[in-house]
Amino acid sequence: MKEDRLSIYQKYDGKCAYSGTPLDPNWEIEHIKPIRRSLYSGGKPVFPENDNINNVVPVQKLINHYKHSLDLEEFRTWYLGRLHIRLGKLPKNPRTEKGKRRKEYMLKIAEYFGITPEHQFDGKFYFEKL
Repeated sequence: MKEDRLSIYQKYDGKCAYSGTPLDPNWEIEHIKPIRRSLYSGGKPVFPENDNINNVVPVQKLINHYKHSLDLEEFRTWYLGRLHIRLGKLPKNPRTEKGKRRKEYMLKIAEYFGITPEHQFDGKFYFEKL
């Protein structure tokens, strides 16, 4: 699907549909309901009906990567709902480059949503608050 990127960008006035933060220059178009591509079908969408303009929103690239092919409730509950717990378990001084990158990644996701070890995700995405 090649929709007008500008119209998708403007859906939320240049803000991420999930976090409400101003979109970074490398923002991406995200399917709220995933299309889930299958390796068994040569990369074809498992849910092609979800590939439509009403199901796409502008999001931060990192958030799109973190959500991957989860549906919205899985993302809300399992990934963001427990992120504050995972943040509290991150090592203070990771020893490996991989560990440092992982910590940086998790902290950036948390920053987008205002999540800290003491403050969990409020359960609402930006587009749901409008």
